[in-house]
Amino acid sequence: MSTTIQILHASHGDCIFLRHEQDGNTFNLLIDGGPPDTFGQLYGYAKPLRLLLEELKARGEFIDLAVITHVDDDHIGGFLEAMSFDDYLPSLVKEFWFNSYGLISSEYGELDTNKNEVKGVAGTEKKTSITQGVTLEEKLSRLNWYKQVIHNEVSPITRSGLEFTILSPSVKALKRLGRAWEREYPPAEKKTAKKESDHKFPFSHFLNGDRFKSDRSIPNGSSIAFILRIGDVRLLLLADSYASTVQRKLKLLGYSPNNPLKCNLVKVSHHGSKGNTSQGLLSLISSKKYVVSTDGSIFGHPDKRTIARILSAQADSNVYFNYESVIRGILQPEDADYANRLHVCEGKMVI
Repeated sequence: MSTTIQILHASHGDCIFLRHEQDGNTFNLLIDGGPPDTFGQLYGYAKPLRLLLEELKARGEFIDLAVITHVDDDHIGGFLEAMSFDDYLPSLVKEFWFNSYGLISSEYGELDTNKNEVKGVAGTEKKTSITQGVTLEEKLSRLNWYKQVIHNEVSPITRSGLEFTILSPSVKALKRLGRAWEREYPPAEKKTAKKESDHKFPFSHFLNGDRFKSDRSIPNGSSIAFILRIGDVRLLLLADSYASTVQRKLKLLGYSPNNPLKCNLVKVSHHGSKGNTSQGLLSLISSKKYVVSTDGSIFGHPDKRTIARILSAQADSNVYFNYESVIRGILQPEDADYANRLHVCEGKMVI
């Protein structure tokens, strides 16, 4: 049995690929696609997502499951690019998970149908809608789309022996999304890491009087986050989920500070934002490996306060980043005692 995970270079976003091999069978899982440039242009320089898909095509393999965790551009943009060309995601993916506006409204009542738009780009350099002007939802409707709303009250979902226990979103969060089908931040509100970063402070600065203030982004609250169980392996993949939502579900599952969820790997929520990883949530998790996906280019992510929380919650925890430059930006001369606990992700991390 072999399981590897790749945290692709997706700028400030998420694009995760997991490959599980057992008894001659392979299960490939894609989670999100990063912002549009993660795929790049079909006839230009190939970017990480396109390279991954071309590697799969060359091996004659498919993606058994593609999960679009939520509608923010840094998770869905590259996915939309790859959906624009039929010989990429449309022909490679056997099953899609996506809580679309139409799916949510069919479950919880009709809302404003004018909000049912998630635009992508066509196969030219000019920015247009997806080929023939269809939305992502319309594209998925002609493919193998799991047309059930995914939330944390559903029973665990099993695919080829892999078990997905959904931790987020809550039904309440999906209803909120239905009333506000929007991106997280208008471009004018994006802040650079340089303007917003707390990296200039040493880790010791965050260890006393640390108060948690929760993320309130409606799209983030709708994120599909789950425990992935593969035999004895447990992965906690948190997308951009709320700490409070995940914490409540873990408690309902019987986890506590005295009986934490033991994980081989945790994909930290929302690129290490301090509003998505609370001390209370960390008290319910036991893991030596936490992964942060971002290049730090916008939003000030990751917050050093989040990294300090992770390192202080468990003496043997380590934090992995998919960009080495983020580590260089975080470490200060006073942080020498922590330097050996910050690492760069390997191209394919063996679980």
